[in-house]
Amino acid sequence: MKHASKKAFTLAQLLVLVPVAALLGTMLLAVSNDAKQQLQAAACLNNMRQWGLGFMMYANDYDDYFPYDGQYDSPPCAVGNTNAWFNVVPRYIGQKRLCDLYMAGTPPTPLTKSVWSCPSATNVTVQPTLSKGYFMYAMSTCWHYESNTSVGFRRNRMTSPPTTILFCEEREDSFPETNGAYDTVTRHFGGSNFVFGDGHADWLNFTNFCRNGNAGCPPPLGNIQWDTSGPGGDWNTVVHYHWWPFPYANTSSQ
Repeated sequence: MKHASKKAFTLAQLLVLVPVAALLGTMLLAVSNDAKQQLQAAACLNNMRQWGLGFMMYANDYDDYFPYDGQYDSPPCAVGNTNAWFNVVPRYIGQKRLCDLYMAGTPPTPLTKSVWSCPSATNVTVQPTLSKGYFMYAMSTCWHYESNTSVGFRRNRMTSPPTTILFCEEREDSFPETNGAYDTVTRHFGGSNFVFGDGHADWLNFTNFCRNGNAGCPPPLGNIQWDTSGPGGDWNTVVHYHWWPFPYANTSSQ
């Protein structure tokens, strides 16, 4: 009578299979993480599209003026922020003012799934308060220079709306900022999502929006000062995406 043979791995086979299994596990984890990041980037871009729509609708109602970026060193409900973007644009996209969210004790955080929150934000331990807001998105700081008042530039003054940055992702640091600049955070595959002057939203690589003073920014943009808005700066021929709405926007010659 023949006994059925028991199949088993030999030591040599195990020595081969274990590393292979470990490699496959690592590859699957990498694919899973990449897919998660892609979904988060897509959700963030969708948020940007909604904000872009809101900004365009606001400008339609206010004689082509965009709102101003807000007082970054003041609470969301401060008098100086009454007309800031985060308190006047939300109603156009069916959202509550940021001030109202803080008053209700429900401020947006990195763990909040809403148009205010980028799912790729990593500072999940933040605890916003009425006196200290927290932002994951911001309006470009280059849009509040109209006679140094709380009124933004007019939309019809833009030189190139499709390539001019209006709204961006904000750094997650301890200093609350409502306005963004060349140092916007790069949360998505080495770049960030933006809203442009014509209302459309898109992703840009870091090398397309960085400036001099931004660590790791390579030439030619690494040689350009972001706050110089003339042809030698933000409107230099080597610049494809602009922070300033038109040449010399931050000078007396505007």
